[in-house]
Amino acid sequence: MNLRRRLSIFWTTLALGASAKVIPTENVTDEGTPFMHFLAFDSNQTCASDKHAMPFNNQIRGVNLGGWMVLEPWITPSLFYQFLGGDETNTAMDHYSFCEVLGPKEGNKQLKRHWETWVTEAIIRELADSGAVNSLRVPVGDFMFEPYGPYIGCTD
Repeated sequence: MNLRRRLSIFWTTLALGASAKVIPTENVTDEGTPFMHFLAFDSNQTCASDKHAMPFNNQIRGVNLGGWMVLEPWITPSLFYQFLGGDETNTAMDHYSFCEVLGPKEGNKQLKRHWETWVTEAIIRELADSGAVNSLRVPVGDFMFEPYGPYIGCTD
């Protein structure tokens, strides 16, 4: 499953999982600012014309999905335990060296298993249903859009 499809599923799940409703536009004193799929009203901090519209919230409540799409040893140490005791030619310290040391076949095998289990749709749904989270931060690497070097074949 490619990066865009993976992220699309999670954004959709987050949006649809929340208790969304259309906000009535009575008591609106401005014409609204048009966006592609909704109107934003400054006067009462609401949106209209979007089935997922909810009152604006001036507070961002988010969670970081770090270590999922871009490996970070301090977040996902279990992926890097296999390199303990190695020297500089066979030890991975980051996503780049992970792919470099393992090669495309083994690196991709381990990454696919990680991508499918580290963050799941069930986790995203739980976040959305909780109402406590209204944004996600998903670090992505430039190599996901156009692989180069050891990422070729490793991050498919």
